[in-house]
Amino acid sequence: MITEKFDFKKFFIASAFTLICSAINFAGAKFAAVVHIPLYLDSILTISVVALYGFVPGIVCAVLSNMAMVVFMGSSGLFTFCHLTTAILAWIIFRYFDKKYPNEDRKLDAFLWAGFFAAISNAILGNIIADVVYGALTGRPQADVVAQAMFTAVPNRMFCIYISGFIQNLTDKMLSTGVSYIVFKKIKKII
Repeated sequence: MITEKFDFKKFFIASAFTLICSAINFAGAKFAAVVHIPLYLDSILTISVVALYGFVPGIVCAVLSNMAMVVFMGSSGLFTFCHLTTAILAWIIFRYFDKKYPNEDRKLDAFLWAGFFAAISNAILGNIIADVVYGALTGRPQADVVAQAMFTAVPNRMFCIYISGFIQNLTDKMLSTGVSYIVFKKIKKII
């Protein structure tokens, strides 16, 4: 059995990057709330953390980002499960791509699939949490306004919640995926 020697420098860099990305995720969520952008922007760099440093730092990034939102923005801790699925699915997809294409650079494909599956999982899980636990309100007025606007045109609460949640999550995760990929490429050149 081959064991790898613990590298404090790598651990420190991974930890610092994870903390910085968590802070940027929180700042993105705060920005969306202040400017009233109908997106979440709470997982802008989570996928890049997973791509660069793996499962555990991705999970830590997701939890830290959401706990900061719970403490400083009054967000619900239940939505942490959505962010955890983003990290978990990204990790699964990166592992799959690394095994299937070991000699090819297919990272952009992996990032896009990770963002797509995160959007679907976040839409399903987030909408269920919002609907069952909170009566269709996410607690983020900038996100809730989309479902409310749709309800004026189509007075079917379930339809509006799930369709608006899917559209918002798809837009949010594709934007986050793009930013994560750019950061990933820049950091990869440095390290």
